[in-house]
Amino acid sequence: MTVICSGTNDYDQKDFSRTFLNIKDYVLRNKHTNIVVMNVPFWYDFPNSFAVNEKISILNKKLQKLSKVYLHTSFLGIMNNRELFTNHGLHHNKLGKKLVNLQLASLLLTTLNQKKSNPISLGWYEKCVEANQPEGLNQGNTCNRNSTRNRKIPVTRSMDFLWLL
Repeated sequence: MTVICSGTNDYDQKDFSRTFLNIKDYVLRNKHTNIVVMNVPFWYDFPNSFAVNEKISILNKKLQKLSKVYLHTSFLGIMNNRELFTNHGLHHNKLGKKLVNLQLASLLLTTLNQKKSNPISLGWYEKCVEANQPEGLNQGNTCNRNSTRNRKIPVTRSMDFLWLL
């Protein structure tokens, strides 16, 4: 499982679409593994933080839609409350980090416990169990299956060249 957690310094402020396209390209190239995409936290210490945070919220919405399109990708939306950040406003404080860890652990446990598909049952096995075993007995699961292949006549030892010597 791969977790993509980008910070506010990891994207191009002038071109948010490039960040989204890079993440989308990574998701498309790695269809063989589960991917968790975390939203980008807001930037509270930037002088023009309101405009930047609007762009970050648009990027987060695009990332959330991306995770709905691809089944191997899930989205983890962490809270962007100001109380969860340090005084300077760029990093999470202890409570914010603990909350992110708990959300990530919960998502990982639910992902690992999911069954993607039902097992394929063998029809002949259920028929054997019903036909050969009385209820309540746990005997060895043996069943005589009927085969339609042509069988060869067994070779006797007298016809073997080693026995002729």
